[in-house]
Amino acid sequence: MTEQIERPRIIEDETMVDADVHLSISDADLIPYLDEPYKSRMKHSRLGASPRDGWDRSVSGKIEEDTAGVQSPQAIKSALCDEFHVDYPIINTFGLMSRNPEVEWSVALMRAHNDLLLDQFLDVYDEFKGLITLTTQDPAAAAEELDRVGSEKQIVGAYVHNTGPNPPLGDPIYDPIWAAAEDNGLNVAFHGSANGFMYEFPRQNQSLNQFLGVHVLAHPWSHMLTLTSLIVEGVVEKFPGLEFAFLEAGLSWVPYLMFRLNKEYSIRRSEAPLLEKSPEEYIRDQMYFASQPIEEPNEASDLNSIIDVVGADSVLFATDYPHWDFDSPDALDRHLRDAFTPEERTQVLSGNATEFFDLDL
Repeated sequence: MTEQIERPRIIEDETMVDADVHLSISDADLIPYLDEPYKSRMKHSRLGASPRDGWDRSVSGKIEEDTAGVQSPQAIKSALCDEFHVDYPIINTFGLMSRNPEVEWSVALMRAHNDLLLDQFLDVYDEFKGLITLTTQDPAAAAEELDRVGSEKQIVGAYVHNTGPNPPLGDPIYDPIWAAAEDNGLNVAFHGSANGFMYEFPRQNQSLNQFLGVHVLAHPWSHMLTLTSLIVEGVVEKFPGLEFAFLEAGLSWVPYLMFRLNKEYSIRRSEAPLLEKSPEEYIRDQMYFASQPIEEPNEASDLNSIIDVVGADSVLFATDYPHWDFDSPDALDRHLRDAFTPEERTQVLSGNATEFFDLDL
C-alpha cells in the first residue's frame, strides 16, 4: 500500500492577505541601487550587506540554502498567490539593518532596499503591497525615508528589524520615526531575527549551544523587549494614531506579557507617567500579532484558547513565505474553522490586515 501524502487544503472561499512575505536580496541585486562609495564597496567586500553569524540553519545539510529566498515577483505570484490562493501578499525585503554597525552604510542599504522593492516587485502586480524598510541607527534618516517613499501607491506600512537596536525602540531617540510614520499614515511592523551576531539583545543567545534554542527564543524575546519599551516609555500614548504589528513570533507569548505588564503597572504607575490606561488596553487598541509560526501544543484546542485570549480582532494571517518553515494557509485555517465564527475567521484572514495596512480591497 502506497503512502498517501497529506497536502494542505486550498482555501478558496476567503480573501487572504498575507502579512509577512519575504524577499531574499543578494548583494548583486543591491548594487544598481547604491551610490558611491557604497556601490564599489558592495562589489568587493566579503562581508556583504548583512554580516552573518556561525549558526547552522541547514539542520546539518537537510535544508538547502536556496529554499530560504525568492528572487522574482513571478515566483511569489506562482507559488503563493496561484498555488495557495493568497490574494494580497504584503512584501518586506527582510532588511536586517541593525546588524550593521556603520550608520551611513545602514542608511544607504535602507534606501537601496526600498528602491529595489518598488522597482522590481511592487510595480509588477497590483495585488502586491510593500513595507518600507527602515534603519534604526539614524532615526532622522529613517523619518526622511518615510517622507521620500511613504506616499508611493503600493506602500502600505513600515518595516523595522527589532533584534539588536540599543537602546530599545521605545526610547525617545526614535520618536522622529514614529512621528513620520504617523504623519504619513503608515503603521509599523516589527520583525526580529534569530542570530548570534548582535550583542546588545538578546545577548543570552550567545550562551546557547544549538540553533534550536536560538530559534525558539530570539523572535519572541525581541518582540517582548520592543513591546514593553513602547508601552512603558509611552510611545503608544504619544502617537495614538499609530498601530504596531509583531511578525514571525507566533501568539503564545502575548498573553503572558500582556498580563505581566498589567500586574507591574498596577504597582508602579509612577514609573510610566505617560500612560492613561492599562497596558492591556493599549495592546488591544493599537497592536496586532502575526499567526506564524503557529505553535504546536499537544492538545490542539490549547492553541484555540490562545487565539481567543489574544483576540481574533488582533491576529494577522501570515505565512512567512518563502522560508522553509513557512505556514500554509490551512495550518491556521483549520483552527479558525473549528473554534471561531465565520466573522472571526474573515477578520484573521483579511479583515485585520485590511484595517492595519489601510487596504482598499
